[in-house]
Amino acid sequence: MSAKQKIEGLTNAWYGFELFGGLIALYQNGIGVFSLISTALSTAFGLFLVWFLGRRLLAKSGLWRAILLVLSGFGAVAGTLATGKLAWTFLQTFSFGLLVNAILAGIIVYMNARSFRVLTDKSVRAYFA
Repeated sequence: MSAKQKIEGLTNAWYGFELFGGLIALYQNGIGVFSLISTALSTAFGLFLVWFLGRRLLAKSGLWRAILLVLSGFGAVAGTLATGKLAWTFLQTFSFGLLVNAILAGIIVYMNARSFRVLTDKSVRAYFA
């Protein structure tokens, strides 16, 4: 698999995550006029951000690769801690809302770790050289 295909695959995974996050936000906030508008706007902004960053990576922008490496590494570590705290709190309170948040935090950790792994891959590093 080429570096370009790996970056495109990562970008597509983030698109899916943004749409999934929008559905979770609808579930958590309820279906009301303001909830629908705010969820639609935040999902649209997230999709735009994924599109923008994906295009920057495909254009071989070393600056954006470095920024995303730092953010994804920090996000994986912080997300792991947050997932652990949410899971522990869930075990104490048995709140379904906490379980949903813990699962979502776990997915965020996976996405950040995947991003870090792809951006540090040997072929992707050569693509930016």
